[in-house]
Amino acid sequence: MAALREIEDIISKIEGIKAVKVVGDGEDIKEIHILASAEKNPKQVVRDVETAIFAITGLKIDRKIVSVAQITGEAIRRRRIALVDLERIDKKFEVTYRVTVQKEGEEYSGESTGPLTSPSVPIIIGKALINALHEEDIAISVDDVQMAKVFNREYILSHLTCFDGNGEWEVIGIAPRGENFERSCALSIIDALEKVL
Repeated sequence: MAALREIEDIISKIEGIKAVKVVGDGEDIKEIHILASAEKNPKQVVRDVETAIFAITGLKIDRKIVSVAQITGEAIRRRRIALVDLERIDKKFEVTYRVTVQKEGEEYSGESTGPLTSPSVPIIIGKALINALHEEDIAISVDDVQMAKVFNREYILSHLTCFDGNGEWEVIGIAPRGENFERSCALSIIDALEKVL
């Protein structure tokens, strides 16, 4: 069986993991505590940990023993709206995005379809998120999603316009540019939606 230090070493190599502590009784793993960046949903972090450990050691772990805390910069951040899943379906000249998000312990799903062009992709993702979190009392549009570079780091900025019958206002969201551009776009839009919903 893999030693606890070896398990820690495996987990530490997973993208987005900042720190890890494996607690065991002899060679039995009792707890796995992880500090991770906020780019991935905690469920995805747990899935990545399960997969990495099994692929390298053949050991199956119970996901209930894995706890994940997430940070943005130096501060712990707990999103009210978490991205659970983002699925892309290509069909000739169109693309459909299906999203699942979690808000206040409940999961919501939505989808949107549009032309398969690079400028439209972030907008379609945004519409899918809005459809998942539909609010009858407010209209929201995703107007633009752009990449910006600040202090040699890349970020995704999203611009939303909202209307509640009394007036219109704008909201900006931001998220670090991760390896998965589509997921980074979704996180940026979620950051903006958290200021509205």
